[in-house]
Amino acid sequence: MPRFASVAVSGPLKKTFIYRIPHNIEDLRPGQRVLVPFGRMRKAGFFLGPGRPPENLEIKDIIRTIDTVSCFTDELFGFCQWMAGYYFANPADCLTAALPPIYKSRRAAALIWSEQLGGELPAPLRKLYRPGKRVSKATLARINECDRGVLERLMASGSIVERWPQKRSEVGKKMLGFKAGPEDAWAGHFAGRRFRPDPVDGIRSRAELKADGWSDHHIREASKNSVLIPVYSQEPVGLLSFIKPRTDLRNITLNDEQKVAVAGLVEALDRGFRAHLLHGVTGSGKTLVYCHLCEQVLNRGKTALVLTPEIALTSTALAYFRGYFGEGVAVMHSAMTARERLESWRGIREGRYRIVVGPRSAVFAPLPELGVIIVDEEHDGSYKQDNPTPRFQGRDSAIMRAKMNDIPVVLGSASPSVESYHHAVSGRYELLELTQRPGGSQLPTVHIVDMKKDRLGGDVAYISYALKKRLEESLSKSEQAILYLNRRGHSPQLKCGGCGRAPKCPNCEVNLTYHKVGARLSCHYCGHMLKDYDRCSYCQGTEFIYQGVGTQKVEEVIPRLLPEASVVRMDSDSASGRKRAYQILADFAAHKSSLLLGTQMVTKGLDLPDVTLVGVLSADMSLDLPDYRASEKAFARLLQVAGRSGRARSSGTVMIQTFYPEHEVICDAARQDYRGFFDREIQSRKALFYPPFSRIVNFVLTATDEGRLEREAAGFRMRLRDLLTESKIEAQVLGPAPCPMYRLRGRYRRHLFVKTGQMVRLVRALTDWESRLARFGLPSPIRVAVDVDPDDMM
Repeated sequence: MPRFASVAVSGPLKKTFIYRIPHNIEDLRPGQRVLVPFGRMRKAGFFLGPGRPPENLEIKDIIRTIDTVSCFTDELFGFCQWMAGYYFANPADCLTAALPPIYKSRRAAALIWSEQLGGELPAPLRKLYRPGKRVSKATLARINECDRGVLERLMASGSIVERWPQKRSEVGKKMLGFKAGPEDAWAGHFAGRRFRPDPVDGIRSRAELKADGWSDHHIREASKNSVLIPVYSQEPVGLLSFIKPRTDLRNITLNDEQKVAVAGLVEALDRGFRAHLLHGVTGSGKTLVYCHLCEQVLNRGKTALVLTPEIALTSTALAYFRGYFGEGVAVMHSAMTARERLESWRGIREGRYRIVVGPRSAVFAPLPELGVIIVDEEHDGSYKQDNPTPRFQGRDSAIMRAKMNDIPVVLGSASPSVESYHHAVSGRYELLELTQRPGGSQLPTVHIVDMKKDRLGGDVAYISYALKKRLEESLSKSEQAILYLNRRGHSPQLKCGGCGRAPKCPNCEVNLTYHKVGARLSCHYCGHMLKDYDRCSYCQGTEFIYQGVGTQKVEEVIPRLLPEASVVRMDSDSASGRKRAYQILADFAAHKSSLLLGTQMVTKGLDLPDVTLVGVLSADMSLDLPDYRASEKAFARLLQVAGRSGRARSSGTVMIQTFYPEHEVICDAARQDYRGFFDREIQSRKALFYPPFSRIVNFVLTATDEGRLEREAAGFRMRLRDLLTESKIEAQVLGPAPCPMYRLRGRYRRHLFVKTGQMVRLVRALTDWESRLARFGLPSPIRVAVDVDPDDMM
């Protein structure tokens, strides 16, 4: 009897495809990769489960399996399926997001017998064990005959491991030298020998070993017996080993509020799923609470997942957790090399790492026996992925994964999202509060500076007299300061002094931002760049007016304004790369600089005890954006950056420069009054039917022909309203309207919002609509993106 499979293949459509399972493929597991014919191509797909063939259509056969077993546990596979369903995503995209990059190819890994068995082999397989040798096809058949699931158990225990085919560049690795093997192996190898050297320290080259009396024979024999271990240039000695652990954490005593929070969370470990909001003022020691909670989770034989909003904060959190737990902590994020990500993923799956720290992508960590999930800085917009698909919200996905595993989830923040705090005060989440900083430190004093009355002249009009004076006082005491400006580059607009024109991006309706390094103009949306721009492209003039201010311009004037200051800049230009952000912060903490200037990268998660002054150069930038979250985002950034000041015994000061000194959001942030801000914001959300009182779907339609886009968007709205009526879904439809960024990457943009309290029914209706009409019946020149629970409304 023929068997059929439902297979997901990456692509713009959410639909799945039906294939026939050939006789030579005996068993398939959910999530297992298969190679399938797809049009004129062959593509890798994911087996989702048995499928029902459509009538009167030719069904093609699966070509072969790619993986010997599925890379997914039932729990993680189910989580990816939920994500695809809720966020209107292709299941293949969700499953791909959960795997290391090497799995995006059609290459398969070889199965190798481990040198040491991770457990007892079943009796029929003991004679087949060949340490270090490849598992042959005949042996694989014998294993599969033994019992269903035996191969998965052997791989989970480490008795059989995967070895991926190496690229030529990896095979020809440059040897750095040798490091010492295990101490007992060293002692046993040299026992009774005339040549008995001390164990080598670190990595020693062959020449260095020979200088210490080693011969080629000694090195060869020691390497053969794993006494000396070769180290290669591309071999990861440790996962992000340049991040130094904090070694003082176990000597820190919790204060009374922290003890109450830890006790409440530990008690919740035995009560199944429940969301807990840990609302703690900046510097209240939330990370230490997380460490104590994870310690109890590990004592119960479980594992823990800790999410941070972005890569720069992952380094800070990793330093804490490695300092508290040692090397049993793994990290997952996109700045790691492909080999590091594979090693980390494999170690997590095999149980070598019991705590995982990382940004939103770490929500897919293949941790067995999850005991708790922690989402630090849960309010942060970085948890939302916009591109590529799936467009998921990391915090909300973490809550659902905790619910599916029946375990608690902890959301921590000094400025919780309006949705999370509403759930807490209404009883849906449990609220825990930390109102004091430990060790006697106090919250900083905040001053609002009216820039209409108090500012310097000339080309430094973005700095006030009051802030300059405070900076001079701070620097004279050998204290450190942070300046925050949420705009990178030198000048957001370069205008020709002759014709008055400003260069624009040819692909996007935005001015090009001037970067002084390399005299280049760049678009921060599509990446278009003009290098060595020293002559106007319109009139060939050579005199320019540098309008506006970015971090590079501030960095340029600081030596003239504050000669005694040594400044370091931290933004996505200066802190690119895997080590640079961490190194900037490490150098600043070591007092190699007295002034840290940066974008929102300096606003959260940084524990710099010698910083006593924070200056916000422009608090008004995001207040007027056409986004219902604009006030919330502005308040959170101000509160967070203010919290970097005065985290030790020295009192802290914050200077907020603004042209709107009486603005409610500015005043709430200055008072550090989260509850006052929330009480006002929640009333506005309720009146306008915005989250948490509704959920939003944002449809973004794009095309190169603006006229056609306008017509198709209007037709799409009519069909969408008909769908809502037929499905009896109560919803508000807003638009279509031009997006605030109405042309990007050469495509015009229109969007429609749907606000509803029946999101699950809406997504089901959309799924059914798209299965009947590809791309909802829109012609191929019109692209549509469906964003569930959007964060970026631009």
